[in-house]
Amino acid sequence: MKYATGRIIGIDLARFVALVSMFVAHTAPSAGPGGVLTLSEFLTMPLFAALLGASAYLSLQHMNMTFLFASSVVRGIVLIALGMWLDTWGASVDIILQYFGVLSIVVVPLVLAPSWVLAVIAAVITLVNPYVLTWGSNLNRELVLEGSWLQYLANWTVAGSHYRVFTMVCWAAVGIIIARGMQRWGVWGDLGLALVASAGAIAIYLYTRPTSSLMVYSGARLEVFFNILAAAAAMGWCALVARAFRAKPQVLQPLTDTGSMTLSLYVLQIGILAAYMQYAPRYGLPLSDDSWWVMSLLIVVAILFAVLWKRLLGATPLHRGPFESILAALTGRG
Repeated sequence: MKYATGRIIGIDLARFVALVSMFVAHTAPSAGPGGVLTLSEFLTMPLFAALLGASAYLSLQHMNMTFLFASSVVRGIVLIALGMWLDTWGASVDIILQYFGVLSIVVVPLVLAPSWVLAVIAAVITLVNPYVLTWGSNLNRELVLEGSWLQYLANWTVAGSHYRVFTMVCWAAVGIIIARGMQRWGVWGDLGLALVASAGAIAIYLYTRPTSSLMVYSGARLEVFFNILAAAAAMGWCALVARAFRAKPQVLQPLTDTGSMTLSLYVLQIGILAAYMQYAPRYGLPLSDDSWWVMSLLIVVAILFAVLWKRLLGATPLHRGPFESILAALTGRG
């Protein structure tokens, strides 16, 4: 299901879910009832990575491989540079854009691989991930001691404290598989994906909760598999919601407009959190930005910004969003 602009409703709705999940992960002051809000820590990055893979696959349908790769390299470099700049702003957030920049480049060859090959890649990464991350941590430590610039690449790919591109490739591969499937299997496939993935994720969560053995950002096999199920479930449910509102897609438009400009809203979020860290002490506010009002502010501001932007500039070359429009121009995808 698409809008007249060609935007895929289910994909943008899933991006909105990932965006809100990120706001919760960054600013929720507690785990919520039954620890349910901690699930945002497990969902955000895997869902964004899966959507990046899905988007790369869908992009190949209206551009050739050479252009897709070249534009993805430019996109990756811009995201890395933007991420390193945001890192200087002072927000208490591990900036994600550098990792996405690398992933944007790495994922392109995968869109040509058969689904069974992608499934094997995802399975192998899940199995060897703990060993690779241990090796990567040791490698990064040596590079830091040597003062090598390669420490940045090692950190982004295999040694990050929260994110690692090596693991993200697994989720991106799953996203490609799901995007292919959604073009073929119809509503029953979406429903099956949503139910099976949700059931698996819930079973793992309930089984591990008494022992707290499901550790976020650990890179453990069970966590990576849980991440796969959570991201797949989110994509399945979003596709179903998009189908349910097929006759009235405008009902979802405030959410999908927000999901269509996640890069700009990510930058806006970092700006707000950085400003909070700088000015909060002057006004007697808590030093931590973890609070319900900050979380609510981010969600409300993001939706209002996106809706107003689309309302005011939706018919102009800037309709994608501030940073999305710049990126489209730089990559030639405008």
